[in-house]
Amino acid sequence: MGQTHLYLIRTHRTNNRAAEQQQGDMEVLFLQRARRRRALQQQQQPQQQQQGPQRQRRRQERIFRPRTTLHGLRERDIIQRYRLNWQAIQQLLTNIEQQLAPTLVTPRTIPTETKLLAVLHMLASGSFQTTGALVGGISQPSFSAFLPKVLDAIIGLTPRHICFPNTLQKQQETKQGFYAISGFPHVLGAIDCTHVRLVPPAASEHLYRNRKHTHSINVQAIVDHQGLISNIVA
Repeated sequence: MGQTHLYLIRTHRTNNRAAEQQQGDMEVLFLQRARRRRALQQQQQPQQQQQGPQRQRRRQERIFRPRTTLHGLRERDIIQRYRLNWQAIQQLLTNIEQQLAPTLVTPRTIPTETKLLAVLHMLASGSFQTTGALVGGISQPSFSAFLPKVLDAIIGLTPRHICFPNTLQKQQETKQGFYAISGFPHVLGAIDCTHVRLVPPAASEHLYRNRKHTHSINVQAIVDHQGLISNIVA
């Protein structure tokens, strides 16, 4: 019985020593890892200090170009650039200004006139967004952001300005106008079609291929005796 008790005491002491040794080894390993981590941070710190000024030098200063306006442009230049005269642009601006008015006005807010002129130039010249942005004095991302809003505002005016003669008085005026031009009676409009070239979507490319093996969309337009569009289908 005494030998058994002595054996248990020795075994307990041996286990305690093993646990203490294992704990000591873990502490040494932890200290070694901490020293390595600290040494690695000290090595990386000078590199970050050297790279800091380089990153600051690479950062370009933001340049604000002057916004485009109609001020100082001759009527001939306005028509050549935007396909509309000064009066038509001002009327269009008045009709869509409320829809495009910014909610927050800052010194760098893009004026509604600049947005409209940039979009009109792109539509009149058939150019890309980058060209329209350069002409308007704005960046291409900003141009891309407000382009759908301006187009929707312009399209929303379609029922007000493009309308086929729907009353007896308007129909009679149109007939008399065409008769005065060509002596042809009972004419309500002159119709014609044209192909407008475009870059087709990849999913339905075949739908836009014409007989000349190019891609376009067929546009039909009707005008009255004054040359005003009364109906258009694309």
